[in-house]
Amino acid sequence: MNSLCFYFPYFEDSGVPVLFYRMINSIAEANPNLDVFAIDHENGAIARHLLVLPNINLILFEKNKKVTPPNGSVLIMQTFVPYYWPEELELASDQKLFFWNLHPQNLIPSLIPINGLRELPMNNFAIYRFLSFFYSKLFRNLRTYVQLLLETDSLYFMDKSNLDYTAKYLFINIMNKQYLPVPAVSSEIKLTYSDNLLVENIIHIGWVGRLCDFKSHILIYTINKLVEISHRFDNKNFVFHIVGDGPYLNFIKENLKLNSRVSVIFHGSISHDKLDYFINNNFDIMTAMGTSALEGAKLHKPTIVLDFSFKKINKDYLFRELYNTREFDLAHLITDDDYKLGNDSLFDILTNFLSDYSLYSKKSEEYFKLNHSIENVRNLLIEKAVNSKLVFSMIDSSIIEKGKLLKLYNKFRKLEN
Repeated sequence: MNSLCFYFPYFEDSGVPVLFYRMINSIAEANPNLDVFAIDHENGAIARHLLVLPNINLILFEKNKKVTPPNGSVLIMQTFVPYYWPEELELASDQKLFFWNLHPQNLIPSLIPINGLRELPMNNFAIYRFLSFFYSKLFRNLRTYVQLLLETDSLYFMDKSNLDYTAKYLFINIMNKQYLPVPAVSSEIKLTYSDNLLVENIIHIGWVGRLCDFKSHILIYTINKLVEISHRFDNKNFVFHIVGDGPYLNFIKENLKLNSRVSVIFHGSISHDKLDYFINNNFDIMTAMGTSALEGAKLHKPTIVLDFSFKKINKDYLFRELYNTREFDLAHLITDDDYKLGNDSLFDILTNFLSDYSLYSKKSEEYFKLNHSIENVRNLLIEKAVNSKLVFSMIDSSIIEKGKLLKLYNKFRKLEN
């Protein structure tokens, strides 16, 4: 292997480009003899954040112009359905490929090309399964494609939720569970363990995350459950801090049922460079989903992982601590398996945190270091990318080509590719 090449031309500082530029910088710093390339716009999100190092190189991406990775490189991309293969990307037949699945729907086709209805099949599996019968060839090609990636060790999932979702919606049995978890950058703040919750009368619990549809229902449920059990904690009051903004802000405010023991403060969005300091100075306990949960754990905050739901939660949800996470599952769609009638999980978890704060601080931090530190993930990524056996010529060109129906679909949705 001569080099690694990351592909994600995008302007906004969103999840994937942030992940990719962090990995590029970390890999290059730790491996000065390894060349690392990024294919991005001149002022793209990755390009803007690249370190000035002799082994980091930017390959400019321009719309409708061909771009090619360096000879001998491993091309690292987020997974996508193959018929949306970037038309600008021109690959040699022996180009080595590696795919990282970073969203549950990356490999799942959208079956209804109508705004307002596109999410209907995703939110109702019975409807999705029914519609899939009209796309039998498409699903057959997708399963063949995914199977090829799995057999060549070129497809890794960020967590169990991503893998399970892909398997379910492609009607495929994935036996070889290959994971590459997402990392968080360690904090530069000097941290110490503390038992301060044993003496404090006010407990500060924090949430970090966008206030959107699938995150809002569990956030409302959590705060209202805290209100429900708050009287059982002698001489303790709670302040719930919400960091984030989004279209469901007012919806959340309207559905909270607070009491004299629990108050809520909405802080709005906080820039990432200030987030560590804010969490460290304002939170005792962290609640979050996805990589936001890691932002608390790396700062020694006992952390509760919250799963997501697109609808109101009416049953008794089972809360879980970060350190009890299995197969890197930092959030999944809530199903019947996540409910247990009459459970007391939130009370039990908070009681444990309050009884031995330093112990559970260490457990959260240890989980982060072992599974999601950028140093560990960086080394795993290099190892997995090097061992990929997939080259471009192995992919059937008919799977990449857009059929007439798909072109019509894209035209209807006003997509360029």
